[in-house]
This record gives sequence, C-alpha cells and structure tokens, in this order.
Amino acid sequence: MIVNLVGTAVVVAIVVAIGMYVDKKLRVDVKPENLKDGNIKVMINRQRSLQKRQQVDIDRGIGTASTAGDTPATAIRAGQAQIANLRAGQRCKECRTRLQAHGPDEELRYADRPLLLLHFRCPSCVRKRSLYVIPT
Repeated sequence: MIVNLVGTAVVVAIVVAIGMYVDKKLRVDVKPENLKDGNIKVMINRQRSLQKRQQVDIDRGIGTASTAGDTPATAIRAGQAQIANLRAGQRCKECRTRLQAHGPDEELRYADRPLLLLHFRCPSCVRKRSLYVIPT
C-alpha cells in the first residue's frame, strides 16, 4: 500500500515537472477575451525563450553583426519606389508575419548624410523594428 502511494506521488511529480518545463518553453497564455463565444485560442509566446537564446548567442559572440538597415551605418540606399517596396516587404524576425507601418517616418542626419527612419510593428507578437534608409 505504501509502495502504491509513493509510486503515485512520483508519477504526479514527474507530470508536474514536465508541465512546468513545457509552460516555461512555450509560455502558453490563455486570455479571457479569446475565450468568449466558445472561441478558444491559445496564444503561444516564445518571446522569453527567444530572448534567452539571443543572449546566449551574444555571450558567445554569435549574431552580433547588424543586418542592412538596422543601424545608421548600415542604412540602405533606396529611391522612392524602392522605399515603398521596403515598407511593403518587411517581415517579423520572430513570427514571420508581415510588419505594419508604425508612426510617422523620421528624417535625420548621420555622418552628414540625410537618413529616413522607417518604423514597423508586428500585429501578431507586437515586436517593433526600425529600418534606416538613405533616400536617393
């Protein structure tokens, strides 16, 4: 009888540990507004695990280089038509959803060059991104 009780407690502890691990990795959030009218949506937010992976990569010196347009020094040269294509073609680095323009464009100068700073926001994961462009 004691063996059955101890065995059950061990099984329950293992199941709880697995559940906590999955919750930590996937970060399952059920929001009340998604439960209305029988419409159940489970939103999986991997932001925490992504930030941890990015921090590990930075600690190892991996992925610290900027991509084109991420900094003023790596600004993209583009005409008006190309700027329109850049606005339409941006995707979120996290969830690959098409980004939406967020706020007005900013005109600024860097190293005596005029720059245009485009702001974007992901409608899915609310991640923000800015893109530096040299208008030609």
